[in-house]
Amino acid sequence: MSTDAERADQEAGTRPAATSSTQSEQAVAVSSSGTEQQPAATPSTTQAEQAVAVSSSSIDQQPAAVSTSGRRELTATVLLALLGGILAWAAAGRVWADGTAGEAPSTLGVSATGNDLSAAVTTLALTALAGALALLATRRLARRLVGALLVAVGVGAAVSAIGARGAGHAAHVLGEKAAAKHFATGAVAAHTASWWLLAVAGGVLVALAGVAALLRGAAWPGMSSRYENAASKQERVADTGTARDLWDALDRGEDPTEREAAVTGTPGADH
Repeated sequence: MSTDAERADQEAGTRPAATSSTQSEQAVAVSSSGTEQQPAATPSTTQAEQAVAVSSSSIDQQPAAVSTSGRRELTATVLLALLGGILAWAAAGRVWADGTAGEAPSTLGVSATGNDLSAAVTTLALTALAGALALLATRRLARRLVGALLVAVGVGAAVSAIGARGAGHAAHVLGEKAAAKHFATGAVAAHTASWWLLAVAGGVLVALAGVAALLRGAAWPGMSSRYENAASKQERVADTGTARDLWDALDRGEDPTEREAAVTGTPGADH
């Protein structure tokens, strides 16, 4: 009987110990499961990185859009100035007035071009062509100055063409041309053409191009902007190495592995 009692006491004493051991094992299991669940926060970190990447990409795209818009405006303005200069120059070479000097049977037919009636039209037209090309080579303040020059040139060409269209002025010029051919005569009755209108239109186009350059020229990119953008894009490829930048490098015909090797100092892949 005493032996049975001792065994009962021993079993009663070991039960709490077993219970406490089981509780310790459960606590360790809970803590280990919590430790294993901590990396689950990684997706949120990844989402934050993706959001930062998207915002950075949108910020990079904004200057590119502004540059593209400015380049289009610059191209349109240059073409407008070139068109105006060509129209004024071509019109100045046409016959603006003609007439007949003397009386039958001794007569002489004479004619005068726009350049004969007003040499300023041709000079200003050529200046407009040079100014149109200068818009490509200048930036900011210098481009605005070129714009102001184009405004003055366009207005001057239009005013010169209007002033040379008069029949009285044309008759005087035709008389001088007849006298230069040793045909003595006074003023010649002149018949004028409408080519001066084309010269006026050309001057107006040049003036409009100048106004656009004067108001918007400072924001337009220069000739070197394309190369600067390409260099900055190459730097972003070397710094970030994102998939999008790598694809952009491939589109430009570059090898991203060679650029990465040049930056890190490791040899690139053999081709």
